[in-house]
Amino acid sequence: MKRYLLAILLVTTLILSTFTLTTPAIAQEEEPIDLLLFTKFPAQVTGIGENVTFDLSILTETEPQSVDLEIQDLPEGWTASFKGGSKIVQAVFAQPKKEVSFDLKLELPQDVKPGTYEFTVIARSNQAVSRLPLKVIVQEKVPANLAFEVELPTLRGKPDKTFRYNVTLKNDGDEDLAVDLLAEAPAGFIVTFKSSGQEVTNLPIEANSSKRISVEADPVFALEAGSYPIVVRARGGETEAMITLTAEVVGQSDLVLTTADGRLSGQAEAGAETSYNLVIKNNGTATAQGITLSATEPSGWNVTFEPEFVEEVAPGEQVEIKAKVRPAEKAIAGDYMLTFRIQPENGATESIDYRVTVRTSTLWGIAGVGLIAIAVGVVGLAVMRFGRR
Repeated sequence: MKRYLLAILLVTTLILSTFTLTTPAIAQEEEPIDLLLFTKFPAQVTGIGENVTFDLSILTETEPQSVDLEIQDLPEGWTASFKGGSKIVQAVFAQPKKEVSFDLKLELPQDVKPGTYEFTVIARSNQAVSRLPLKVIVQEKVPANLAFEVELPTLRGKPDKTFRYNVTLKNDGDEDLAVDLLAEAPAGFIVTFKSSGQEVTNLPIEANSSKRISVEADPVFALEAGSYPIVVRARGGETEAMITLTAEVVGQSDLVLTTADGRLSGQAEAGAETSYNLVIKNNGTATAQGITLSATEPSGWNVTFEPEFVEEVAPGEQVEIKAKVRPAEKAIAGDYMLTFRIQPENGATESIDYRVTVRTSTLWGIAGVGLIAIAVGVVGLAVMRFGRR
């Protein structure tokens, strides 16, 4: 029985000793890591012929320490260097809870093959070690490629309108490009390129990105109605993109109001109707339609037109109009100003000022002379009669 109790006691002692020895090891594993090496982007994609940079950081929790840097399993032919600021470094000094940042720059050989390459960066101090696995995926580089996109390649407008096209120029390749912009336009147009409101002739476009461009075609003189092609080209390196824009010029009337003899003055008698010959000319490229005529005249005057309404005037043609003017009966002799106007449908008003010199009627002159003669005769008779006495 004693032997049996002794065996039980011995087993119990061994079990308790085992728990006592293993408890500190578990606690040690649960202590916080004193050194941490990390990056926000541990895997990067690059093209053949390009280099790679990793942004790395080190953080410590307990005490300041000097940390040595090294790389393990770097692919053959690759060159690696750690840079802090503008200098190459092999170690950094870490302070508690204060992040220290530096770069890992990798130069890949020109004959590198497409594939996935893995290696490890090691940060080692006297107190701890931190390992950071990194990955570089090398792909075939997409050749440079330019392409145009446009919302409305054809615009309609009058000869004096600016034709403005909103264009997007895309660089679908893996190479940044400096792009020259060129335009081939018919005579009568000036073409400019604008980006962000500034006039430009070339643009830098990063790989796999695009830029918005405004292509503006300004007519420098009145153009005939028709379609005008404008060829736009973008050249960068050995690649080129082309797009054809179209400016559809619609005709526009251009009315001019004048007189048949070119004079802007005439004479009239008070109370009598006088006609003046007006001319409506169309110097534009489209027919003017629905032309109404009107006038501004002195009070008591009457102005009418013959005809009162003009259906249309074709480009390069003219129409004669009679303006019939009747001054007021009691108009005083002198100069008066009239304004003649024409107004086409969907067009601007054109006008001229016309000076009219009013003369009094000759009948009133004759009557005046007669009255004067009668007065003189009366006075003469009176002198003869009363002079004898």
